[in-house]
Amino acid sequence: MKQKKCLVIIQSRLNSSRLPGKALLPINGVPLVVLSTLRAGNTGKEVLVATSDEKIDDEICVALDNFGIKYFRGNLNDVLSRFFDAINSLEDEDLVFRLTADNVLPDGNMLDEMEKEYIKGNCEILHCIPRKSNLPYGVCAELTKAKHIRDAFKNAKTDYEREHVTPYIYEKYLSGIFRSSKTTGLSNFRLTIDTFDDYISVKSLFEDSKDIINESIQHLIYQFKNMRYRPFYEQPEKPMTLGTVQMGMNYGISNFSGKISEHESIEIIRQSITEGIEYIDTASAYGDSEKIIGKALKNGWSNRVKVITKLNPFSEIESCDDEMTWKFATRASVFKSCFNLGLKKIDTLMLHRASHLKNIFIMNELQNLRQEGVIKNIGISVQSPLELENALDCNEVSIIQMPFNILDYRWDKLIPKIVKEKEGRSLLIHARSSLLQGLLQSSDEKMWNCSGISNYKKIISWLNNTCKEHYKISVTDLCIGYVNSQPWVDSVVIGVDSLSHLYSNLQSISMPLINDHNLNIIKNNKPYIDESGLNPSEWKEI
Repeated sequence: MKQKKCLVIIQSRLNSSRLPGKALLPINGVPLVVLSTLRAGNTGKEVLVATSDEKIDDEICVALDNFGIKYFRGNLNDVLSRFFDAINSLEDEDLVFRLTADNVLPDGNMLDEMEKEYIKGNCEILHCIPRKSNLPYGVCAELTKAKHIRDAFKNAKTDYEREHVTPYIYEKYLSGIFRSSKTTGLSNFRLTIDTFDDYISVKSLFEDSKDIINESIQHLIYQFKNMRYRPFYEQPEKPMTLGTVQMGMNYGISNFSGKISEHESIEIIRQSITEGIEYIDTASAYGDSEKIIGKALKNGWSNRVKVITKLNPFSEIESCDDEMTWKFATRASVFKSCFNLGLKKIDTLMLHRASHLKNIFIMNELQNLRQEGVIKNIGISVQSPLELENALDCNEVSIIQMPFNILDYRWDKLIPKIVKEKEGRSLLIHARSSLLQGLLQSSDEKMWNCSGISNYKKIISWLNNTCKEHYKISVTDLCIGYVNSQPWVDSVVIGVDSLSHLYSNLQSISMPLINDHNLNIIKNNKPYIDESGLNPSEWKEI
């Protein structure tokens, strides 16, 4: 039997949105794109860099020429076409690895191990997932056959599929997860290079290395484990929940750009999933949000994230006492959400109104739907401490979503009960409105006046000073970090209006948690505001 040929393709470009020019940043004098290439080929595999034919990427080619590394140039955005052209000499059954130049830890030994696993024939595309592969975020590679790349090139239609090369393959063919028997550990940390701080962290791993090209990946991960200082690199144990109300309607006192376009919404949703969010939060009452999410989750995206949606508020039948009306209305709402989302099963169905917790007809029907496998979890969105207390007393509720921010004191007396309930049963707490609809990150006097908060100048000053005292990047970072650091909070729901906004929020979520000592300092020093100021429903319109 003829030995299959194997080609490693490393994609690279200079116009990275988060860290422009990173491909040429040096580690011990070797540019990242060169180092990733040499390490991937250190056991003899053929390696090729696929970059764009844009003038900006000429510098990448100069660097590769200096080290005698082969490369291929093609369309900047249609990366799939680059791969298709680069594998022109391969036969259909030959193997193709896909790596990126900001992923410098994988070495030839890791790729050899992946190849052996792949040849066993259990899947058509093998890839790494940080937690399931038990590897740090950024230690990753994909392995498939040349014929699948060609199939994707011929049939992939969307911009996303063509930019990210393999989504079509995941949709059409059986995928497998690589679980190394040699290289494991620190799956909750990040060792990719997306920011300058990432670069400093990864660079430090090689500082004492005498041979950065052949240093084993196992040793590098061990080095990271024993670093005393790992700023910004711990992967969040509490993945962000993506809020999508702005994708379906105009929302938020600080939202001056209106509803996000469908195209941009889909792009944000898919990039969020790629970045590792665990939940997408929506509701039947959020305009077109469910339908847009449904479009974004097509072509294999739906099995990579959990969706939370909320029951219809049922304002028009609130006074009805007929059991069958409530039964059919509940089922209709749930199945309409399933249809809009393109899902046969919804991970979490929340009551949009806490008063429905006492509606026995709704609760019975939700339990029936759970038994039928249409929904997995029953949750509730609460607005007040009384509603929270009632939700905590209901064992059918497994996820509670509640507003909470750095100035919010309303929940203090119930936190011990939250902790007790979490210890006794499966219960998750999702905190929303960490930025109070964007108000906390604003210095706009008009916006603060609409909220009815009179001491806003004192609050703005306190937020800025606290941000500096606790070494946070921004007030936004402080506010998100404060909520995310609460031991009883499992995930923070954050809405975004652009990709750049998404990345900044993900960075805030990825920051090390604020310790208990500093949380108490912040809590004890925060300014007081009237309870009405914490409730956007009582604000005036701008």
